[in-house]
Amino acid sequence: MLFLVFLSVAVLQTVQGQCSGFKKCSTCITASPDCRWCKDKEYSVERCSSKLDVSSTVNCKAWVDPQKDVEAPSQEFTDTEQISPKLIKLKIRPGEDHTETITVRSAENYPLDFYYLMDFSQSMKDDLQMLKSTATGIAESLGNVSTDYTLGFGTFVDKPTAPYADTAGNMIDEPCTHCSAVHSFNHIMDLTGGSNAKSELSTKLDGLKISSNIDNPEGGFDALVQAAVCQSIGWRATSRKVVFYATDAIFHTAGDGKLAGIIKANEGRCGLTGNKYSRSLDEDYPSIGQLNDILIKQKIIPIFAVTTKMQNLYTELSNQLTQLSQVGRLDEESETVTDLIKEQLNAIVSRTKLNPQAPSGVTVEVTPKCNDKIGQEVDGAGCKGVRKGENVVFDVNFRVDECVEGENKYNFNIDVPGIAALPVEIEMICSCACENNQAEIETDSSTCDKRGDLICGACECKNNTYGSRCECDRGKNVNADKCKNPKSGLICSGENNGMCICGQCECIPPSKKGYKRWGAYCECSNYECKRNTDYEICSNNGYCNCGKCECDKAPNGASQVVKYTGDDCGCPISNSTCKKEESDVLCSGNGECECGKCLCKKEHYGQFCDICQDCGPLDCSKYTECVKCVYLGEKTLWSDCGCPKKTLLSTEDRVDTSKLGRHKQCVPIDDPKNEGCSIIYYLHYKDKGTSQQPELTHIYIDRKPDCPSAPNIIAIVAGVIGGILGIGILLLVIWKIVTHFVDKREYEKFLEERSKAKWNSGLSPLYKEPMTKYTNPLYTAANPKI
Repeated sequence: MLFLVFLSVAVLQTVQGQCSGFKKCSTCITASPDCRWCKDKEYSVERCSSKLDVSSTVNCKAWVDPQKDVEAPSQEFTDTEQISPKLIKLKIRPGEDHTETITVRSAENYPLDFYYLMDFSQSMKDDLQMLKSTATGIAESLGNVSTDYTLGFGTFVDKPTAPYADTAGNMIDEPCTHCSAVHSFNHIMDLTGGSNAKSELSTKLDGLKISSNIDNPEGGFDALVQAAVCQSIGWRATSRKVVFYATDAIFHTAGDGKLAGIIKANEGRCGLTGNKYSRSLDEDYPSIGQLNDILIKQKIIPIFAVTTKMQNLYTELSNQLTQLSQVGRLDEESETVTDLIKEQLNAIVSRTKLNPQAPSGVTVEVTPKCNDKIGQEVDGAGCKGVRKGENVVFDVNFRVDECVEGENKYNFNIDVPGIAALPVEIEMICSCACENNQAEIETDSSTCDKRGDLICGACECKNNTYGSRCECDRGKNVNADKCKNPKSGLICSGENNGMCICGQCECIPPSKKGYKRWGAYCECSNYECKRNTDYEICSNNGYCNCGKCECDKAPNGASQVVKYTGDDCGCPISNSTCKKEESDVLCSGNGECECGKCLCKKEHYGQFCDICQDCGPLDCSKYTECVKCVYLGEKTLWSDCGCPKKTLLSTEDRVDTSKLGRHKQCVPIDDPKNEGCSIIYYLHYKDKGTSQQPELTHIYIDRKPDCPSAPNIIAIVAGVIGGILGIGILLLVIWKIVTHFVDKREYEKFLEERSKAKWNSGLSPLYKEPMTKYTNPLYTAANPKI
């Protein structure tokens, strides 16, 4: 119980915060749908307060609380009226939600206008012959959908100039033998109804010849726009309008015209002179966005009948178009074309959706309530599987977040593609009646010290005066201390946020559209909160109230079911974003769901952690038996070996991986025929990005096994002996070098010591002369006589 009390107080403070600080009735009631204004002349407390503030209800006698006004008259369903109500008129306050129930009936035998628009380039020659043989079948296919149908026919190639077509000689008029001239769009047959349609189409087709151009893309967008906007073709006001666009090529779009020096943008207006598009060389190709706008405006549904290789491209194009566009595969068999027309038309008829054309500033949310008991399935903003005569119910929520000066009335349509449009008128309540009623306004009121007018109980001061009674003059910060924010100490939370006038803060409105500031000290705003990585306030999932994200409120402050949590309201409560549609397992069992996103385990990736290079289609262990079977030639066909994709032996001994493209080499497996040998094989695949598993396309096997070669004994022995000799010689050389340098160093040391020695010149006492002299006493020195 105590918790509920605190919760109630918290909610009241939050809502009251949105309604505080406003000095005029109009700014009060446009701040939030929960705000109201007291216009009592004598009222001492804040006039703008929340409806939840019970205490203010007791004190005030006259509240200004404008209520929404709704006009949505229902209507009976007829053969041509398939939507109820017939119009919606709303008068609501900014930020106020209104939900209206809209019912659409899938009409039985609803009128059908079908225009066959065909690519007439040379590559479609076989399709022309096929079309000539199946004109009757096409008409019968239309009759199976609606007996009230019309059928028309037109052709296109490309702009009749270089570089799209050959301009040499007479090539524009006759680009090939027995060919018709190059053209952007030729209207061949008006929309014709009844039995005349069959014979008329056959007659027109008999005289037609194919044409030709030189570049790959075609100028079909030019033709599609002309077929849509030219009323001379015969479109009826009340009908399901379908263009069957048949081609085998890609398309030119806006900007491609510059290649031929055509810089003027496509105007989207009918340019038929006679039955030919005459402004082809004056205007560029239309853009995809422009094409979408034109198809919506003209209520035309395109069916793209294309060849297999073009299906992905045109599927992406179809996803960019908001109409009930379809994409089908165009085959060479005439029966397939008639079946394709019948199939695609039935798909369109069994789909019902709403396509709001709301202008900027208006939010329209469509919630289809498909009846699963009778096989209907949710399909975006509509239902599919709807049978003729069944009703489909939609809950449509309208909201406008703020009043914009001069733009407070909005008129737009909610389209039911191929059927009708529901007109919607929204008028915003941006002011109070007491502000516009002169009888209630007191000019130069004594209550306002004769210096202002009393409007809705509050003084609107003049002559640079301020205050609840206009008692203050502008520029004088009287009682500035009362304006100090107790938390920051700044006057009015900073000079950029507010001005102190007579002891009260008057908040400065932020310059950015949609931003608001309020509070006794101008301390609160709806934009100073945490933002996500895209710099969105409260991740655009919650309401910013005084620095805190409130996830239980929409960005405009209106109450909503809590779907997100976190400081920035960025984490979804539901973990559905971590599950694939066909599975209840979080992150495919290969990761953890945090904040609405899968954190994948090692080696796994993708939005749902369902992709792995070494698992799924690229798990080599799945193909070992298949590879052995093909390698050993156990079966004639690779499919008989249980191989999921084409499995081939290389023409050479080894697979040339340089020509293989994207591939993965698997771990070799043992060769049953050759002991010790291995089989090497590769998985060739198409990379599908990070959102899908790679697609296995082929398995390639080396024709020759990978076997270890026999040892060469002579080479081994010679190598060992040579190694020993080499090492011995190397060691001797090293020894010789070492001893040489050692001896050299010792000798140099000896020479150095000898040069430093000092020798004594005296005789050594131990020295003895080597010669001894003896004297013979008998010897006389006289010379002997002769």
